[in-house]
Amino acid sequence: MGTAVKQKQIKELLRKLNLSINKFAELVYEALYDDFDEEAEQKLAENIKKQLQRKTTKEEVLDSYLDILADLPSYQSLNLDKVRSQYVSHRCLNDDITMSLTELSSELDN
Repeated sequence: MGTAVKQKQIKELLRKLNLSINKFAELVYEALYDDFDEEAEQKLAENIKKQLQRKTTKEEVLDSYLDILADLPSYQSLNLDKVRSQYVSHRCLNDDITMSLTELSSELDN
């Protein structure tokens, strides 16, 4: 799907869920760790802000954020009718077809 698209999705979801970056960082920290550390949460919030801006942010990181947001009851109550897309490779598609579909998908995302 692409880093820029996922960053935009996260920002849009945070807006719709009325979540600040700091509150989202608390949720992410809670999902990743079992303890409470306000200083670590603040540092994570700063990292998330940067990750939502940088073009070099790994898609896996953004996917984990989208998963955390999708698990929230408030997300489910929005009834967004969105299904998280996920690429699954299949041996019936050769590399040329896969690349063509990837390019098409990128064009449609824009």
